[in-house]
This record gives sequence, C-alpha cells and structure tokens, in this order.
Amino acid sequence: MRGPSASAKIERLLAIVPWVVERGGATVGDIAQRFDMGPSAVYDLLLAAMCYEVAGAGVYQNLGVVVFGDDADNGDAGEAWVHVEPGAMLDRPLNLSVPQAFGILVAGQSALALRGADRSGALATALDKLRASYGERVRVSVDLPVPRHLPILREALRTGTTVSIEYYTPNTDALTERQVDPLAVSLHDGHWYLRGWCHLRTDLRSFRIDRIDGCADTGVRHGRTPETGEVADIAPAESDETTDVVMSIPRIDLWRVEAYPSREVTDDGDRCVVTYAIRSPWVLSQMLLRLGSETHVVNAAELPPELAQAGRTAAAAILELYET
Repeated sequence: MRGPSASAKIERLLAIVPWVVERGGATVGDIAQRFDMGPSAVYDLLLAAMCYEVAGAGVYQNLGVVVFGDDADNGDAGEAWVHVEPGAMLDRPLNLSVPQAFGILVAGQSALALRGADRSGALATALDKLRASYGERVRVSVDLPVPRHLPILREALRTGTTVSIEYYTPNTDALTERQVDPLAVSLHDGHWYLRGWCHLRTDLRSFRIDRIDGCADTGVRHGRTPETGEVADIAPAESDETTDVVMSIPRIDLWRVEAYPSREVTDDGDRCVVTYAIRSPWVLSQMLLRLGSETHVVNAAELPPELAQAGRTAAAAILELYET
C-alpha cells in the first residue's frame, strides 16, 4: 500500500517540530489530534525522523527528535512522549544560497498549509524573516503538474456520471474504494481537489486528486446539482404523462429520496408507503438503487414493463460494469 511521499513527510515535520519545541515536548496523541493524523502515523513519522541526519559544520548531525515509549505495537502509540533537543546544527546561523532559501520557503509554506499548523508560531516567524532577507532575489515561475486522473474527472463532471476511485488517506495510511458523484474540481494552494458526493460516507467530501490511485467513469448518471449536491431529475421525460409508483420504504432510508416530490406518504410503523409521480424509468431506477433491497414497489404488477423492470435493469448494468 502506498505511503506518504518524502516531500509530504518533510512538510509534516516542518509543521510538527516547531510546535513541539514551543511546548517543551508533547505526546504522540496530542500531536495526532493537533495535526489531524492517526497516532500510529505520527509515531512512525517521528520514529523515522530520529534517524534522519543532515550535513552541518563538516559533520552529519541528527535533528534532535527523541520519542520515548515503544508500546505502539500494543496500541499505545498515543502515550509516547516526543521531545526535540536542538543541537549545534539547528542552533548555528545558516548561510543559505538563493536556491536553498527558495526550497525552504516552498516547503515551509506547504507545511503551514497543513491542518493544525501554527500560522503565527515559530515556523511562520522564521519564514517571514527568510522572505524578508531573500525575497527580492527570488524570481520563479511555477508550472504546476496536472494530476493524471484530472481529465477523467472533468469528463465525468461534464456528463454528470459517477466515478469509481481508489483513494489514499494519509491520516489513516489506508487505501479505500469509493463511488463518488463529481460536483466540482478546483485548484487551491497548489493542489487539485475533487468535490463530490461520497457514497461510502453518504455526504459531501473533498478529495485531493493527486491522492487518487485509480479512477474510472462508471457511466451511471447521478443527477446531483453542483450547487447543493442534491438529486434532481435531469433525465429527459419520456412523455408528459406520469405514472403513480407506490413504494414501501424503511423509515430510516426515506431521507435518501427526499429530494423527489411525492404525491402521498402513509405511515406504516417502521416503514412508509410513498406514492411518486414518475415519468422516466431512469428516475425510478436511480431511486431504487439508492434505497437498496429493503425497499419494494407495491404496485409493480400494475406498472408498464419499462417501469416495472427499471430497478432490475439498472442493477444489471452496474454489475456488468464491475465485471468489466
């Protein structure tokens, strides 16, 4: 499973180390909470940092990071104590070249953009001083790379179709498969983001596109509006006439289709019997897919064949996509 890149680790260390120094030490659990990371991820990052060495004053010196406690394997990583002891390498003044200063500025700004970073702390102050000293000599043009899955996501956004992605979450060091209804893509602070409805979390979520390992367009239209993320009937009506479709829906699932207008709702204990005026088989198929197997159409025998088979047809199409 892919882990965070070396540059991402450096960004996190640049944010974490000054925060720990200012407090005279902190537990792994405190750091995890502050920077929205998992305790195990913090423990592994700082344990590795204990071994990092850089050239200074003609010799190699470590960063002064010390982690006390070795109970991570027993689930107690959060209790480990972290201390940073600046050595001669960190104490002495630095004579930086312009490229070195620029590299530190870029890495530092990226670190300050992380959740939990102290934007008024020691790192921010140091970057302000560095910018004041070198800023007039730094002229740079940045050509941002385009994430490889961005074209697929833009096309899915244009067609209004659901995508299947494999998404890496650094906080938990986990790769999850998700179905997402794309609503917008945007560039923010040097990173491309996808905003969409996540079927796994049943809520709106934002995803960094460079953390998407796999991406495929399912071809299934989702019908969500970019403004609200709610489902709207965007499929063209097959006729001006509607057909009453009566559905028995578990009460706890009713919210999944509340965006669809209903004619009548009858309370039936832990279920509701709802009558919808349906024009398009596509709309009915989307409703049935969202509701799942606990919902059934009460008057299926009375419906036209294209409506009666709507749910089964949509399910078969999705199964075929998974097989291919």
